[in-house]
Amino acid sequence: MDFSLSSKQKQERPLTDLLKSVWHSIKMLPKRNVVIRLFYLYGLMLALDLLTVFIGLEGAVAIHFFDTPFLTMKLGQSLLSCLLPGFCYSMVFHLIRLNRRLWRGTKYITTVIQSILLVAALSGGFCIINTSVTGELPMGVILGASLLAILFLSCTKMLRLVVNATSAHNVNLADLLERDVVPLHSVDAYSMLKGQIVLVTGAAGSIGSELCHQLLNYEPKLLIALDTNETGLFELAQSLHIHPLASHLLLRIGDITDLKSMHHLFESKRPQVLFHAAAYKHVPLLEEHPDQAVRTNVLGTYHLCCLAREYQVERFVFVSTDKAAEPKSILGASKRVGEMLIQAMAQSPFGTTRFCAVRFGNVIGSRGSVVPVFSRQIEQGGSVTVTDVRTTRYFMTIPEACGLVILTATLVGHGELYLLDMGEPIRIVDIAKKMVHARGLRVGRDIPISYIGLRPGERLHETLVASDETLLPTSHHKIFCVDNTINVPTIDTMEGWIGILSERLLQLDHVRIRSCLFDIVHCSDQVPVH
Repeated sequence: MDFSLSSKQKQERPLTDLLKSVWHSIKMLPKRNVVIRLFYLYGLMLALDLLTVFIGLEGAVAIHFFDTPFLTMKLGQSLLSCLLPGFCYSMVFHLIRLNRRLWRGTKYITTVIQSILLVAALSGGFCIINTSVTGELPMGVILGASLLAILFLSCTKMLRLVVNATSAHNVNLADLLERDVVPLHSVDAYSMLKGQIVLVTGAAGSIGSELCHQLLNYEPKLLIALDTNETGLFELAQSLHIHPLASHLLLRIGDITDLKSMHHLFESKRPQVLFHAAAYKHVPLLEEHPDQAVRTNVLGTYHLCCLAREYQVERFVFVSTDKAAEPKSILGASKRVGEMLIQAMAQSPFGTTRFCAVRFGNVIGSRGSVVPVFSRQIEQGGSVTVTDVRTTRYFMTIPEACGLVILTATLVGHGELYLLDMGEPIRIVDIAKKMVHARGLRVGRDIPISYIGLRPGERLHETLVASDETLLPTSHHKIFCVDNTINVPTIDTMEGWIGILSERLLQLDHVRIRSCLFDIVHCSDQVPVH
């Protein structure tokens, strides 16, 4: 079922966003500065209006230059003719100043020229009114009509700039990826998930929330959305409240590292299919907090696997990342250990749970991706920050990634590591340029691009598979199976490493935690020594 906005609603949104933005900007206007600017522009328009009179816009009027009664009359007419337009244009001027993006786009000279054209057009309009009353020069009518036409064109351009500056721009992800975005739906997934109790961890995140949206369409008996983010869970419920199966959604506030709470959840709800998306994912932050990465991404995953095996969950899908391939960061290493736990659990003779892991790259449009960051920077009129001109990443849309994650649960493999087809890598700077151009702005002139260098844990190019891994085809052309040529560690070995990690966490020694984490990645087949 398609819950996207109708074409009529999509067309109405820019106008609604424009009105909301204008109203918000008006409320933000500093009252004292508005008055000062109003009188400043009003005086400028008045002076230009009188100047147009004296340089011959009304021909014979110039002979009354020293006629005091005439000057008094003309001054009064100019005061009245410039009052309302001066105020309106002052408001527009302030809206431009408040919106730095529009101010950069129009530039000072454009605004000055439009101000002069507006004053001239107003004078032309006054010419028409004056000649219609006095029956003076017909040339005034022609001149006035011409200047009014200029006014129309100028205001049309201004309106377009205001709309472009204040309305919400929906980024076309297909243009950024340079390929079509194809929604996925599987008959096999429908037969597997219909009537099942499904648990999604990290349900308030970008991946988890989209998983819930798609999974509800497969008609599960119960969909449990688990997360520590209560606001995110509330927003998820609100976004699904019109869904025909909204009553099948159960929100649960909980932490996967809280063993007592997780035991109660599994015992009371007995989930049959589990999609594990809960994790810390911010690369530079996790470099400073390796303890949190280990506690959630490693120990949390281990305990969920044990609970799934104990309560006989039928299928367990672990969401991994391409950063787990030959990891250089804490995030990558913690996710790689998670993959190894999945493979070790699958080899265990105990339990009937079918474990698998799915690896994919960056999800474009998610909360932590470059798209919302670049959008915010462009809206603020500041520079767009890119780590390096050479930096590339593999990208996939959220619906595509979640659709393929669901499909991996239908594959017959047990303990397999799957990789989603991410296409070709894309330069980050190219995405930034496309987003700037989509706003009608120019790179370098309106919006500069700044190169800030790689942050801790980041690398120029990501890899999808390690040197000791090979890709094998599966029954779905967009999903590959990652075959590892080295021996997968046993569950006993992994539990030994988990014990050492737990001890390191108690010591709160970040250096030793990091060292132990990478020891598991590189020496996982060796029996750990305490």
